[in-house]
Amino acid sequence: MIKQKIILTTTKRIAKEIAPQNPLIYLKEHDVEKYINELISTVYLFTRPKKGSSDPLYMVEIISAIGHRVRGKLGLRKDSALAAKTGAFLLYTFEVLNIIHVILGAGRRGHNAYIVDVLDDATINELWKELGDREIEKLPALQPHQDWKHSRHPTGMLMVKTGCKETLESLTPQTHPIVFNVLNRAQQVGWRINTEIHHLQQWALKYKTVAFADIWEQQNPEARATKLREARSIDSIASKYLGTTFYHLYYYDFRGRKYAATAYLHEQGSDVAKGLLLRDDKKRIGKEGFFWLLVSIASNWGGESGREDGLKTDKIPLEERYQWALANEDILLSYAKSPKVNQGWMKADKPWQFIAACFELRSCYRWAKYDHTKHDHLKEEIYEYESHLECFIDGSNNGSQHLCALTRDEVTAPHVNLVPLDYPGDLYKYVADHVWDSLEAQVNLLTEAEVEICEKFIDDLVVHKKRINSAPRGSEIKRLLVDKIRKFKEEHGLLMVLVAPVFWFRIQDAKEKRKIVKRNTMTLPYGGTPYGLGQQIIDDAKKHGIEQLLYMEHSWGAFLGREVFKNCQEALKRPMQLLDIFEKAGKLAEAEERFLKWTVPITNFPVVQHYTEGRVKKIWVQYGPPKGTRNSTGYFTNTLQLHICFVEDPQPSKRKQAQGASPNAIHSLDAAHLMLTVDEAPFPITTVHDSFGCLLADMPELYKLIRETFVELHEVNPLYSLFEQIGGDISDVDLGNLDINLILDSEYCFS
Repeated sequence: MIKQKIILTTTKRIAKEIAPQNPLIYLKEHDVEKYINELISTVYLFTRPKKGSSDPLYMVEIISAIGHRVRGKLGLRKDSALAAKTGAFLLYTFEVLNIIHVILGAGRRGHNAYIVDVLDDATINELWKELGDREIEKLPALQPHQDWKHSRHPTGMLMVKTGCKETLESLTPQTHPIVFNVLNRAQQVGWRINTEIHHLQQWALKYKTVAFADIWEQQNPEARATKLREARSIDSIASKYLGTTFYHLYYYDFRGRKYAATAYLHEQGSDVAKGLLLRDDKKRIGKEGFFWLLVSIASNWGGESGREDGLKTDKIPLEERYQWALANEDILLSYAKSPKVNQGWMKADKPWQFIAACFELRSCYRWAKYDHTKHDHLKEEIYEYESHLECFIDGSNNGSQHLCALTRDEVTAPHVNLVPLDYPGDLYKYVADHVWDSLEAQVNLLTEAEVEICEKFIDDLVVHKKRINSAPRGSEIKRLLVDKIRKFKEEHGLLMVLVAPVFWFRIQDAKEKRKIVKRNTMTLPYGGTPYGLGQQIIDDAKKHGIEQLLYMEHSWGAFLGREVFKNCQEALKRPMQLLDIFEKAGKLAEAEERFLKWTVPITNFPVVQHYTEGRVKKIWVQYGPPKGTRNSTGYFTNTLQLHICFVEDPQPSKRKQAQGASPNAIHSLDAAHLMLTVDEAPFPITTVHDSFGCLLADMPELYKLIRETFVELHEVNPLYSLFEQIGGDISDVDLGNLDINLILDSEYCFS
């Protein structure tokens, strides 16, 4: 019904609004029905949130995508200006029907931008559901995809998402057997929807339960709507595939990282998506598979373990995770029996994977007719149960693990679990301790009187901010209070700078310190800068649940970012030296106007930092029928001046060679580790960058193999070949004496 309204409305608008001199006159030569599916699927996909992103829906991106898709469907040449105008014309039909609304809002870096506000997401979902599976891109397939035999798949997809023809032309099954084998094996794996989880998710979403707390607790209405759309999108796709087996098509990014071409519902997706998925094949779990089922339950719980040291269940030894799950099987099975009543499972770190594993434990006991309430020894029949469920083991700060292995850094190794330990190392705590030691030293340089002045200033500032927060939005009193605090800060400009270490040193709880530096530490190997780390602290301040951070000044967040970077240069000396050399190699490449490129050891994958971008030009785009009279520019009030990316006019991206060198080198190594592991495993492996999954029965072998392939990769000492290829001078790097083979006996490097 609504699809016909879109067709009818668009057809009428084409006849009425497109004059003979209008560049969109070509639309009169084609029926709307010919490209309506491209229009609907593009609007649907571009109004879905991107994983991990809270960016608004930029109009310019959506209209350009619509225009290119429609013109491609009609067999027309690439023309970015015409594509944008086409997309704007067609998108306006959705505005006429009150499905979306375009507003002028805050864009990136403080600039205003035209943003698409979704008014009726349910209708967009219904439109998408009506499309046939063959007409929708990024959906799973009902049959395994054909094997990759060339760098272009029979579907038209390229094996590597890159604009570098050199890379694509170099890839053949003969020269890169591992590269082809990894994708082809993954595409033979069938998946099914866990219907019990699917029904539970629909119920939990409908009644706004804690299982979707990340949606309901969002303070920003736009962020909440974005997360809600993601959850509904996963539900929509899952509903299409109930009772069927489906398959994914896979490809690589230019670093060699493997991705599913499917949107949302795949093993690399969110906890909501992963919790829904079961493998189509199954295996007898055996005694060791049962062990890993209980370990998986404890790992996904990721909460209190009841230990005096406060370690959470995903941080304790594997045997203790198993014993924790056994000791708590009454409550675990009660969650599985009545998940809508016993809702404690919703507090798990990964609630949907956790409850899926609880369901599997219940199914296992039922199948074996084992009554756990009698507290008998586990029946041997339990091990005969055949399970479709996957479990996962993850790297421990994988980027830092690779930097540590490259530099043979015995200092960092314990903190990233590259050596055997009784309990897991904690890189976040290690960095936090260094940073707070530095803060303490700075505070100790102040006199007692100076500290008191700083403390009073912070307290006064907090009082001012609390008053502002409690004042009615848009009121005169709020405006006056904002003006008052601005003057207060101007009058104490020097003090604003001096109090930063005092502000942060107020935080003494070890868990809170760890929270604050966690994201900084995690992203540092991937090109973190003092400015970038500071911005992360500012962005995350309200997410940690630490009241003091609600009143943090941005300058204080920037200060701590610099402190983290500075302290890591000492605490993580060798890895940081390597990051500096990567950046210098990138800057040299930029100066010489070349792309950095290297071949990854063993897999022979060709990495090229082929960073280009379409030249951005300003053009005028009409949005809807002209309104008002022509202004001084000759255009109407609803003729929008937009910055359009002309994809047919590419140019090298600025500063990308230096910015991308370290993250791309590290990503190419973890991708190589992934490829080696998949290639050598005699069973299917699910990979999510530094996370590896398989059926429960196969995990004992994967647990061993994943360590062997990490050693295999670093035994060839890729440091020298890597820097020789990119032009980096490592003569000043102080290499350590870490025995890389110790990884073979490390319980926690992947756990």
